[in-house]
Amino acid sequence: MYILGLNDSNSAAAIIKDGILLAAAREERFDRIKFSDAYPTNAVNYCLREANISLKDVDHIVFAWNPGHEIEPQESAAAVRAHKDFLHYIPNNLLRHISGDKLNKKITAISEKINFHKGNIDLHFVPHHYSHAASSFFVSPYNHAAILTLDAYGDDITSQFFIGNENKLEAIGDTKFPHSMGQVFAAITQYLGYRANSDEWKVMGLAAFGDENKYYEQFSKLIRFDQSRGELRFDLDYFSFYFWSPRRYSEQFIELFGAERYEDDELSQHHMDIAASFQKRVEDVVLEMCDYLYKKTGFDTLCLSGGCTMNSKMNGRIEKESAFKNVWLASSSDDAGCSIGACYYYWNQVLEKERSFNMSHDYFGPEYTNAEIKAALDDSLISYDYLENPYKEAAKSIAENKIICWFQGRMEFGQRALGNRSILGDPRDIKMKDKINHLVKHREWYRPFAPSILEEYQSDFFHMQQSSPFMQKIYDFKEEKKSIVPAVVHKDGTGRLQTVNKNDNEKYWCLINEFRKLTGVPLLLNTSFNDNDEPIICTPKQAIRTFFGTGLHELYIGNYRIKKQGF
Repeated sequence: MYILGLNDSNSAAAIIKDGILLAAAREERFDRIKFSDAYPTNAVNYCLREANISLKDVDHIVFAWNPGHEIEPQESAAAVRAHKDFLHYIPNNLLRHISGDKLNKKITAISEKINFHKGNIDLHFVPHHYSHAASSFFVSPYNHAAILTLDAYGDDITSQFFIGNENKLEAIGDTKFPHSMGQVFAAITQYLGYRANSDEWKVMGLAAFGDENKYYEQFSKLIRFDQSRGELRFDLDYFSFYFWSPRRYSEQFIELFGAERYEDDELSQHHMDIAASFQKRVEDVVLEMCDYLYKKTGFDTLCLSGGCTMNSKMNGRIEKESAFKNVWLASSSDDAGCSIGACYYYWNQVLEKERSFNMSHDYFGPEYTNAEIKAALDDSLISYDYLENPYKEAAKSIAENKIICWFQGRMEFGQRALGNRSILGDPRDIKMKDKINHLVKHREWYRPFAPSILEEYQSDFFHMQQSSPFMQKIYDFKEEKKSIVPAVVHKDGTGRLQTVNKNDNEKYWCLINEFRKLTGVPLLLNTSFNDNDEPIICTPKQAIRTFFGTGLHELYIGNYRIKKQGF
């Protein structure tokens, strides 16, 4: 049985066969529009190719929203909103994947099935937050867990509590729009001069340089969790996002915190203090939610999902300070992960199939053979070397202070580059962050780069118990290790790390291990293989363009190495 899952906010597609995930990809990697919300035509086509089937061979297509929630009475203000997830959106776009003449694409009826002139497809719309919950719990290694989803909104819900038992989800409470942590985070992001629903991690990075107590009391009055009702509550007088206004905060917010910052304005300590105080309040409120959920369920395991749980600093505190013994996040907590969640919601919850898949890695995107890579290099008139063991030469180059890009195997699905589409540098060089920012990434000076560490050595460098394969949590460095790898230590002494397991990514593990043999340090600086404000690269051609368009020194792509003149 094939199930195809779709999402159109951070658009993505995923396909499972008999409960096993075969492929998953974001549309942005193909259309090159960061956070693309276009219908995922290319991602669906990739999933079908990987499964070696046509669309009409799919047994169930599951969309991770319920468009019924967007149907409003004409007099309702919400009725004028032009949402893509109206009922016509999915069946209309599915025709793109069906070949042949017009008769082959002719739809005769739609109920829960799309009945074509020849063949039919079962089409299902599922609740958005159930898709989030399923994207975490049903692919986790745990059979019983409390579940928290937290985002801007989906089907009028902004946060939801669940109990997960085996192959079933049970909702036990929610917060409804407009009381939305995701929308408020977007408002603060915009107030600080960044793009809402895009640059929230800049606020997180900036927070480390501010005084978290300066405006904490003010944010405490604006943001709280009502323990008696089990719901988030915000003082909506200070926000305007629920009017669908271009400016997401009100005049009262400006009166309380001062004039908003614009994109080209200089960052001041005032802005850093606001970021720090807000981040601290968000963390504290979510910890209250976790405490409430722990007491309500009695489970010692927590699964997290939703765009707000991309906040890795918050996740690190939940693991460190909450009552939960285990804290699990899948590779893609944002809406793109709902494409996977939609598949497993239908497979486990609706069809009541037993669970048989555990997500231990994130490599579900396209892969390219050496022959395909060589053809792309030859087409670009590039000189290259063939290496039997590229990780040995790559490790040597990194140890010599070169910045390399590493293109191997299947592309990552989530937002983080996890060693298959990565830019890598020497973490021992205190200036390495600035070098990469200057030559390649062109990012803000205050944003940190992440460490990838061999799983065997994680406890030598970090205060942590669990592994972190998806770079979704922040941990404290051990004091004596900070001076050894200064390029990946953030201002607050933390790192958003990825633990690397040899069974899940042997090539990347061998590269880091070779670097360890040369330097004694079992970790690398890792950032995504892309230029600033672009999606992670997907194809060899994209890799070549980014390599020659930036200050990278060497490209290791499959078994081939490309060097720039003079290096």
